[in-house]
Amino acid sequence: MGASLFCFGAAQAPLYEPPDEKLPRSVAPQPIPFDHSLHMRNRMACADCHPGAADRERAGLPGRDDCMLCHQTISVESEAVRGLAAMPAGEAIEWVRVYQVPGFAFFSHRDHVPNGVGCEQCHGPVGERSVLSQEVSVNMVSCMNCHAERDVSNECYLCHDLGQ
Repeated sequence: MGASLFCFGAAQAPLYEPPDEKLPRSVAPQPIPFDHSLHMRNRMACADCHPGAADRERAGLPGRDDCMLCHQTISVESEAVRGLAAMPAGEAIEWVRVYQVPGFAFFSHRDHVPNGVGCEQCHGPVGERSVLSQEVSVNMVSCMNCHAERDVSNECYLCHDLGQ
């Protein structure tokens, strides 16, 4: 379909095909190996490691102290956990972001999670993965189609600062 993208007010059925993306898209190795599937099998929730995932604009990423809350006694023989323990208390971990919204748009977890949008909707089946890659598109068309499927407005100002 050769139509250009534009914002529209009322939610409509999906009108556009997302751009052709090469997914899944791998990212650089994480500074500390983190197996999401292992943590999920141990009954952890996303918000256990990603503070604010349900009630803030942005979900946080765990730092050394967050990980050591559990790993003072769990898997202490692991090389990765020994590396964590050797880090100074309070130190941030320089995680490689797998999903990132472009700088000209904003996304609020606080607006989406309470309205039934689960983590896997935007992040894919993270709980099944030992190593993450970007599996789900987070481009504008994907977001607009998701809004249309849920009968939510696609007004430009919902995701873009229009300077007003």
